[in-house]
Amino acid sequence: MFEIIRTPRLILRPFEEADFPALLRIASDPGTVKYLYYWGRNGVTPEQDARRFLDHAFEEQAQSPVTMREYCMTLPESGQIVGEASVEIMDEDTAMVGWILLPEFRGQGYATEAGRAMMDFGFEQYKKDHVIACCDVRNEPSSRVMQRLGMRLEHIEKESRPPKYEGGPQGDEATWGIDRLAWAWQRFRALPWAFDVFFDLPELYDGEIRLICEKKAPGDPEKNWVPAYHFLIAKGSESVGGIDLRIGLADGLFYGGHIGYHVDEAWRGRDFAGRACRLLRPLMRLHGMEAAVITNDVNNSASKRVCEKLGCTFLCRADLPEDNDMRLEDGMQAVNVYLFPTEE
Repeated sequence: MFEIIRTPRLILRPFEEADFPALLRIASDPGTVKYLYYWGRNGVTPEQDARRFLDHAFEEQAQSPVTMREYCMTLPESGQIVGEASVEIMDEDTAMVGWILLPEFRGQGYATEAGRAMMDFGFEQYKKDHVIACCDVRNEPSSRVMQRLGMRLEHIEKESRPPKYEGGPQGDEATWGIDRLAWAWQRFRALPWAFDVFFDLPELYDGEIRLICEKKAPGDPEKNWVPAYHFLIAKGSESVGGIDLRIGLADGLFYGGHIGYHVDEAWRGRDFAGRACRLLRPLMRLHGMEAAVITNDVNNSASKRVCEKLGCTFLCRADLPEDNDMRLEDGMQAVNVYLFPTEE
């Protein structure tokens, strides 16, 4: 399956035969192919370069499983082609991303937007722990995109890029990369939210369980606490557990989560925790949240199953800081960090 990916300003879709003229424009522009692998070589026409690229994209689309995805970057309204972006499995741990823009679309953030979508795909769909991107060391615009993606320069390999003509100079290749933990922090810090007041709550009821708000706790900036709602999980007149929703982006929430829940032992095994999380979605939307972090002890297999059944995105495993309360008070060493979407 070759997924179509939507970003705020782009649609990334599989290549089609009708895209050949746009690829020919890329191949025909000296400034575009100057630092690209296998484009603009002496004795190879732009038509041959464009044809080679498109045929290779078609071959990759036909593979099962697909280990390299070449996406055509287009504008949603007009369908106008912006360039191409790619993500490729390199080995068991690593995926590589790349992009090429048509000249008129440079300097507008499209490469960063598409590169981030490819990076997310490498971590989320390919489930790799390391994503890299490579460029000629002289290609400063591409290097700046890699920095904006949160990548760090990992190494430079001298004279590793092929010459454009026989006997010509070889370029030095820079490899930039980001690991899963750094990417997870990046995703966390980009989460939107809004808090002005506590809301009068809609009915949070799914026909069997109900969330009853016990307390609305204001934040405490000195303690780095964010505002929070505290709920009982009730079945009829009985309390079966509790769930909290915290609003904000304090660093401690990366380890403790926006949502915390517990279900009393007598009521476990009935998906009450997962159902309570789903009931929070209307309130999350009121606070402008597109997703919430949920964490669990790496040894808590039951809570891990809750996150998996909810369709959460696994971000990373994170070791708790030495001064973290969960480590000091509960002896917890590490947590799994998940992202729970506001929409189904």
